[in-house]
Amino acid sequence: MIVALYGTLLTHAAERKVIPANPLACVKLQKPAVSEEEMAEQASQRRYLEAHEVAALFTGLDAYQEEKREQRRQSRAHGKAYLPTLDGLAYVDHVVPFIKLMYYTGLRPGDLFGLRWDHVNLTFATIRKVIEKTAHHRPEPMTFPLSTSAVGVLKAWHQQQGAPASGVVFPSPHNGKRMSQTAMQKPWARVRHLAGLPADLLLYSLRHNFASQLIMGGADLLAVSKLMAHSDIQTTIQHYAHLRPDHTRDAVEAFARETTSKTLAGHKSYKS
Repeated sequence: MIVALYGTLLTHAAERKVIPANPLACVKLQKPAVSEEEMAEQASQRRYLEAHEVAALFTGLDAYQEEKREQRRQSRAHGKAYLPTLDGLAYVDHVVPFIKLMYYTGLRPGDLFGLRWDHVNLTFATIRKVIEKTAHHRPEPMTFPLSTSAVGVLKAWHQQQGAPASGVVFPSPHNGKRMSQTAMQKPWARVRHLAGLPADLLLYSLRHNFASQLIMGGADLLAVSKLMAHSDIQTTIQHYAHLRPDHTRDAVEAFARETTSKTLAGHKSYKS
């Protein structure tokens, strides 16, 4: 914006012969770098998962856990008996609860990285937090209901973490602080591989799947927009409205059936 203002002033000055020419006339600004999350939102991966892909995903999550457990067994059997066993734990690490919670809530990865235990109310099954992407113009926290499945994931992870009252829900295994925004790239690639899912299926697709399945299940667009924390319902309409059940077709079909039955009944009455 500042460069554009200077450009206008310099053009005006050049036209009045105050300067020989506008030195910025041929300057073009590069577009700012797009974050991974923004690319994911813009990508062609804005699609839902088919039933067989959902089944494959959960199979892949189980396979990931068993792979980690077996690796730990091997380590303990070959000189590292001091390492704690992973057998019997609900989760071998943060990966599976992170992915499951994203699947069940549709929250953006950034909001899961920043999720804190004080944002979570397991008694009332809610998450209440400021949405990071829209915090600059909507600084107040938003409340999201949690399904029974999401609560189950969080309860098991909470207990496994020692039932903390505060701190990040998914701390870095290296320093206990918030994980970096790229922390789930390699784990997701491994889960995806074990699940036999397409190599181009982004983790962000779980968010799109959440919205898509809600819409196809008959949820109204305003409710989905709130659950997705979209700043404008037009975003929801633009990307997901085409998935709505065809209520307009149902309406005209019902009209046709009703009017046809009345016409036929009247016609029979007239003939008799």
